[in-house]
Amino acid sequence: MRKVLGDSNKMKETTRQKLIDATYEEVYSNGYQGAALADILAKAGVHKGSMYHFFANKKEMALAAIQEKISNRFFERYGKIVALKRGYLDEFFSGLRDISQRDFKRGCPIANIVQEMSNIDEDFNTAMKSIYSQFRSNIKMIFDKAVEVGELAQCDTDKLALFTTVALEGAILSAKASGEPQDFVDSVEILIHYIESYKHG
Repeated sequence: MRKVLGDSNKMKETTRQKLIDATYEEVYSNGYQGAALADILAKAGVHKGSMYHFFANKKEMALAAIQEKISNRFFERYGKIVALKRGYLDEFFSGLRDISQRDFKRGCPIANIVQEMSNIDEDFNTAMKSIYSQFRSNIKMIFDKAVEVGELAQCDTDKLALFTTVALEGAILSAKASGEPQDFVDSVEILIHYIESYKHG
């Protein structure tokens, strides 16, 4: 009986994850308004009845997908850096320089949803404010750790994190608009040079 229940729960988790993954990809590629529920269900290989077991509608599913997928991405990208004992800036800079972590064709999923939905739907507006705050907070934590171990001089890490997030968002947008990933690479090198100016105060 326990095995049957365990298999059932596992199947539910798998079905829900398929819906989350498919929804995120559709919204990221086509925007929320352009993402068709039929396409999401087809890509997930899930019937509409199964979807209603987890989500009341497309909007609820899209909000869950955006929040969960981006939060997981933040953890993978920044959480591991914060967990280090030292070398925070080197690891952070290495991640910034790794363009394989970025999708310059589709751009930044945060910026895309903010631009599309924040002015027309309060639920999306609230969710994206929370996600953006998490993004900025993750970067601030890296800078705080760097200050603790002497990799950075004492500074206003909140403002430095703000500037960093603004610079990164602008760099991704520039690369998306021009179709030239080099725009991002060049911008990142300037950003890194600026952050390094805080090493000695």
